[in-house]
Amino acid sequence: MKNTKRRFETFSFFDHTGISAHLEKMARNGWMIERITSFGWIYKKTEPKTVHFAVSYYPKASEFDPEPSEDQKTFHEFCAHTGWELACISAQMQIFYNENENPTPIETDPVLELDTIHASVKKTMLPTYLLMLFLSIMNGVLFVGGLLNDPLDLLSSPSRLFTGFAFVILFLLCSVELISYFIWYKKARLHAVQGEFLKVPNTSLFQKSVLIALVIALLYWGFNFIFGGDSLRRWIGILMCIYMPTLILIVNGTKNYLKKKKVSKRKNFWITMLVDVVFAFSLMGIITFIVLSASSRGFFADKEEETYEHGGMTWVIHRDELPLTMEELAAASLGTIDIEFVNFESYIKEKRGDESLLLGKWTFRQCPRMDVEDHFALPQLSYTVVHVKLSPLYNICKNYYLEDVKNTLTYAGRRYLKTDSDCWNTNEVYQLYDAEIGPLNCYLLCYDDIIVEIEFNWEVTEQQKVIVEEKLSTP
Repeated sequence: MKNTKRRFETFSFFDHTGISAHLEKMARNGWMIERITSFGWIYKKTEPKTVHFAVSYYPKASEFDPEPSEDQKTFHEFCAHTGWELACISAQMQIFYNENENPTPIETDPVLELDTIHASVKKTMLPTYLLMLFLSIMNGVLFVGGLLNDPLDLLSSPSRLFTGFAFVILFLLCSVELISYFIWYKKARLHAVQGEFLKVPNTSLFQKSVLIALVIALLYWGFNFIFGGDSLRRWIGILMCIYMPTLILIVNGTKNYLKKKKVSKRKNFWITMLVDVVFAFSLMGIITFIVLSASSRGFFADKEEETYEHGGMTWVIHRDELPLTMEELAAASLGTIDIEFVNFESYIKEKRGDESLLLGKWTFRQCPRMDVEDHFALPQLSYTVVHVKLSPLYNICKNYYLEDVKNTLTYAGRRYLKTDSDCWNTNEVYQLYDAEIGPLNCYLLCYDDIIVEIEFNWEVTEQQKVIVEEKLSTP
């Protein structure tokens, strides 16, 4: 039977009443708090018993202290005389337990207790939460900017959605904690003047709920990032999952080692920060070196992947599976382009894109190799398929295409204009027009939950339009 238990507890730093009640419950179940670490609260197995707990704060303390100060030791001795034994210390937080049936409270002056808590909050919790709140707001602004600039790429990316969701969670946690504290502190100040202790609000359930949501989102992101991508992205994901825990272990190990060696608080802090910076950059450099070296040796490449040289560059001959191919369109004739001598076997078939719970965006391209004579004169096909899984996003995606053409300098003087949709068998069809050239062979096809932007370098025929609808109108 295990004699220790590690739990991740979700209590506010200032929630001394909630922490005390929780530890008393754990003691009744036979688990006594032993220490609090960055990786959870550690309990040791004991006989089930009724124990009273009290949480006290010492604002001058730090997590880098090699040992309690003389003032703390004196305070601990005073508590021991009244039956309160020290269970553990975590920075400014000191946890005591008492086995007496009706122990004398450690704190008897509500005003003094409140001042002590507030001083500890200002030193540790307040600057940390304000910094995280600022970071979450800044990243929220960047996320909204990305959403306005290119909603399709953002909404179809599990990684970018997870990042945005994580910062929303961070914003909620920081906001709720700060608001809860200051509302409680204001009320507690009034009660303290009257000699009353005001119970601290418990946000543990809220914290657990949002953290569970974050874990679910993390698992979804991890599954997509590691198993849903190519070999390069999969290995980068694995290495990053190793990087973060390794860095945390090194930094915490350094801090704890220096504490055991009785290194002063100031030296411990600066050495630990230096180790953090050095190893953060060193480990990232090692990962980058490994990835680049492995990539140059073809470790991440598909074993069946072919390449060719042209213009001093190495080009990949992609053989991806496409929902609509030139061969299928050729069967219905390519209109004005003579295909009698076109060898589609040598064509490159490339698929790129991503998919999330909200949106899927995939770009497909079929074209001749760059080293083929008259490369640009040969028939080529490129199209982007957007699968809108959440109906309110449909118009956002459609309007993005309609507005993006007008707002892009590369396509200055071009815009999509609505045209006849009967021959395409779609809900709506838009054709790209150039102010000088006129209509181009680029179309925006709007189906029920599919939006297709497709470009030909020939005059598309009625038969080919039917094939496009058959192949691309459904997910």
